[in-house]
Amino acid sequence: MPKFQILKEGVNEAIIASTNQNIEHYLSQLFDEYEIVKVDDIYSFSFGTVTVCIRVVPWHSEDALVSVFSYLAENVTVSEEFAKELLHLNATIPFGSFGLSFDSVVFTYSLPASNLDFSEFSAAVQTVAYIADEYDEMVKEKGGIVTL
Repeated sequence: MPKFQILKEGVNEAIIASTNQNIEHYLSQLFDEYEIVKVDDIYSFSFGTVTVCIRVVPWHSEDALVSVFSYLAENVTVSEEFAKELLHLNATIPFGSFGLSFDSVVFTYSLPASNLDFSEFSAAVQTVAYIADEYDEMVKEKGGIVTL
């Protein structure tokens, strides 16, 4: 039997609130105030040709998640070959992953919120911004018909 505790269902509003405060502080160190937009507890900024979003979401009763993500292309259908290419990229990129959300391709990187520090947060923001901007045109060009 493992020595770790099994995650318990629930929402920890206190961690969500304190993490949002930390994120605002961290964002002020990375950006000027005018570069960040906040709508409904989602922070966003532009980087190259993409928009990067940050939000805190419930995970379990003891923690929450910080989700840093960017939609690379919308209204895309994905061929089997292209889906395999995204999976291969996921295997080679050390942090974060490509995913499909209905008809959109997204790159996302999630971190536990309760022990979030500036270094981890900064790395997540920079990784998502760089990868999303680097691959968004390729994703838009390779959209095809879903055959999975």
